Amino acid sequence: MARPATAAVRLLTGEREPVRLATTANIALHGLQTIDGVSVDVGDRVLVKDQADARENGIYTASEGVWYRAADARTARTLQKGTTVHVQQGAVSADFVYAFQALDPVIGADAITIAFYLSEDTLGDAVGAANAAAASAAAALTSKNAAATSATNAGTSASAAAGSATAASGSASVAANSATNAGNSASAASGSASTAASSATNAGSSATAAAGSAGAASGSATAAATSASNAAASATSAATSASAAATSVGALGYTFSTATTDADPGNGTLRLNNASAALATAAYVDNLDASGATVSGILDTFDDSTNTIKGQLTLRSKANAAISYVYNVTGSVVDGAGFRKLSLAFINGAGALPTTANGIWLMFDRAGDKGADGLGSGDFIGPASSVTDNIVTFGGTTGKAGKDSGVRVTDVVTGPASSIGDNLATFNGATGKVVKDSGVAVSSLAPKANASFTGTFSPPTNAIALNTLADSAALSVLGRSANSSGARADIAAGSDDTLLRRAASALGFGQLTAGMVPAGLLTYAMLAPGAIASNSEFQLGTASKLLTAAALKSTVAYQTLTDAATIAWDMSLGNNALVVLAGNRVLGNPSNVNPLFGFVLKVTAATSTRTLDKGANWVIATGVEVFPISIATTDTVFIVGFVDTSSRIIVTGVVRT
Repeated sequence: MARPATAAVRLLTGEREPVRLATTANIALHGLQTIDGVSVDVGDRVLVKDQADARENGIYTASEGVWYRAADARTARTLQKGTTVHVQQGAVSADFVYAFQALDPVIGADAITIAFYLSEDTLGDAVGAANAAAASAAAALTSKNAAATSATNAGTSASAAAGSATAASGSASVAANSATNAGNSASAASGSASTAASSATNAGSSATAAAGSAGAASGSATAAATSASNAAASATSAATSASAAATSVGALGYTFSTATTDADPGNGTLRLNNASAALATAAYVDNLDASGATVSGILDTFDDSTNTIKGQLTLRSKANAAISYVYNVTGSVVDGAGFRKLSLAFINGAGALPTTANGIWLMFDRAGDKGADGLGSGDFIGPASSVTDNIVTFGGTTGKAGKDSGVRVTDVVTGPASSIGDNLATFNGATGKVVKDSGVAVSSLAPKANASFTGTFSPPTNAIALNTLADSAALSVLGRSANSSGARADIAAGSDDTLLRRAASALGFGQLTAGMVPAGLLTYAMLAPGAIASNSEFQLGTASKLLTAAALKSTVAYQTLTDAATIAWDMSLGNNALVVLAGNRVLGNPSNVNPLFGFVLKVTAATSTRTLDKGANWVIATGVEVFPISIATTDTVFIVGFVDTSSRIIVTGVVRT
């Protein structure tokens, strides 16, 4: 690879000064150390490309102390995307070229990504092909020159043959003259004849030589054609190799492993999930390629397409292009911790992939993105499985998903070829699967505001003839109020809590008497709220009403009295009460007392000890604790007694707990 001659030219072409070494892992950016198998010296230029914090990546000058970025690699302009740098030494990266990938990086703030760009392997393929083409072309030129020389020799031989023939012709003339001149001696004639024969022989030999030269010229021409054909084939191979070399810039070199386990295959290695490459459905590719470059970012782009098929993956032998396998990438790239998992579908391929180090290319061609879905049409998706001949129904509200309804086509009811709109359908036969038009319209069955009957109407047996409810302001009921004949009359409303009842032949309101209800007829009845005595009515005895168990329980429950300087107690609400004293209080004279009823008052104190005195109507029985009484916060005091008269309430005990 030709390199620019000066730093200025390198800067203009996006190429940095070569570095001695390139890192293969995260390093400390200070002190002399060993990188890629080589000891670093002071002043060495080092390509730092694998830092845990990608913002630290770049070109540094090695030092015994802190390392600093090289002078030609300190700004965004000098580390632009596409900038390349050549590595001179190292067990992994010697003669490799790396390229910066970040666009306008802010040094120290933005991540700087550095990826493998080119190696001596890819250059070697192209150079070798070019050399082969040059050699073939040189051979073709040599063959062409040989053919030209042979053709010249053939022409010379032909000219010599022509000269010999002319000489033979002259000798023959001389021989004829000698024969005619019989005066010459026989010996002279014989010698001339012999000379003529020799000349003829020489002419034949010259002709033969000319034919041989022509054959040699033809052979040389054939050899020239063969060399030209070889040169053309070599040129084609050179073009193919050059194309492969150009493509390999976007390809990744790997070592192929025949293991099939779903695990990290190791640095620079990839494997398939089946020993037969044609049966593989997954590839496990290490995050480092065979050159030691981190390529996980490249692998992660293999699923960027929104298509179901993300693109085509090719695994090809570097030594033999005929050994190649092509797959569709059909799913998301999965991070396997140190390696990537690719979902594959085999397309075509043949041969055994070599296991030599850095022996195969991994190449990927991305598919285009999926187009937008149609609005409400197309893209219909059915269930994963179904029953044959079952009917499909929609599975949701999108209009694009279907499901198995569970209903067979053979179970569907079929109808007539035609019918009248809004007529009722009835079964046609006993199969339960065929219907017919009944001829009955739905509208003929609809209820009407004023029903009309055709023919003679017969009311039900024992029905009352001419039964009509009149719609008027007064209450109208079925029956007569005072007489058994004549016009219908309204029944006047009765008083509250009376019943509509029959008295002789008339209907009217009155009280329910015992004689109206047969013995045992009422076993349970729901009482109206107005028929149940309230707590106050029970306490005061002011109403002749029933007392329920719930009402009785309410009368004996504690009612809460309001705390005040003088505590009021309405005993119509209950003779049992409770109060919490927030200060020193007086128990006022109760109201609505009912003589001979007992009572209980539960008293407690809040915050601190309180005293409770009594009103004038309270009488303390002999032997009972004298008022005012003291109540501590830890006390619960029960004051008990009974009502003697409306102005005399007897306290029979003060109980403390």
